[in-house]
Amino acid sequence: MHATWVSFLLGLVVASQWSAASTAANTTSDALNLPACAFRSTVPSVPLWNAARPGLMMPIVGLGTGHCNPRQGGECMNNKTARRATLDFLRAGGRRIDTAITYHDQTGIGRAIRHSRVPREEVFITSKVGPGLPLGYQDILDQTQTVLKELNTSYVDLLLIHWPGPPGNSSDADCRPPHINYTLCRLNSWRAMIKVLQMGSAHAIGISNYEFRHVGELLFSGLVFPAVNQVEFHPYFEERPLKTYCNQHNITYNGYSPFAANDWAPYFHHWPHSLLNDTMLQKIATAHGRTPAQVALRFQVQLGLVVNPRTQNFEHMKENVNIFDFELSQDDMTQITYLTPPSDNPKIFPDPYKIP
Repeated sequence: MHATWVSFLLGLVVASQWSAASTAANTTSDALNLPACAFRSTVPSVPLWNAARPGLMMPIVGLGTGHCNPRQGGECMNNKTARRATLDFLRAGGRRIDTAITYHDQTGIGRAIRHSRVPREEVFITSKVGPGLPLGYQDILDQTQTVLKELNTSYVDLLLIHWPGPPGNSSDADCRPPHINYTLCRLNSWRAMIKVLQMGSAHAIGISNYEFRHVGELLFSGLVFPAVNQVEFHPYFEERPLKTYCNQHNITYNGYSPFAANDWAPYFHHWPHSLLNDTMLQKIATAHGRTPAQVALRFQVQLGLVVNPRTQNFEHMKENVNIFDFELSQDDMTQITYLTPPSDNPKIFPDPYKIP
């Protein structure tokens, strides 16, 4: 467990260094001068509950901008590439951008939104605080200010605690080694999130990568429930009992890596094939006249998830937001549910179940 998490956090550092080096190439000269009708939204939304402003709606399909370690290959995001991707996604009809303080691409995303013809109130921005930065009350408040500064906005629509741990080099006594109280550390962090919501710096707050016991801590704390839990979810890795548990408490289930990190995970994990090259998925896609990516997204949406496909390809963005004019049959859904994973452990990212 320890080696896995150290490797994961080192990946964040490497990506940060690569992203910082790439930022120098970012300029403001490529603002799009397109008519407003070119940005017409085509993606339906779902309401958020619990720790959310009344009436707040979350678009079902967003743009994931999570970076990768450039040594692993794949479409790595930085300020320059995320800026262009955000502009393209808005042009494709998308209205939700998913980022994080540790993705090191928020400045580019904020610049793209300002330079687009889309009003800020029509763009749903999700960001995240916490690991691989510290958990803790004051740490969360300070990181929130960094998020707003980098995005150059007075609020984000949704702010998430990125992981339930490790707590990092926190200023909070409950979060500091050698006597870390993980439960109190997370609850102190959640109290800070509630403060952020009350201040109007976020219109909704939630969690990410929280497993049953982490979610349960909040549900039995007497504090307001989170609006969202964002977790890894794709046809090779589904935690449906956790989804049911969240939905029973009106916590929207937001899946990330809906294509199983198709661009790098199969190579990094030595899989024999990627999700989008799965023979059964391709067969179902052909039957519907769609791409495997559209079928994978439609499968997850029909299960009741909101999804964050990551891409820098404009044509793929258009495909990703246009999945609402067809429906998979029950037989299709069953076949996708029982796809054979390419390995005994098809989970891509570190397992938060191992975090105390």
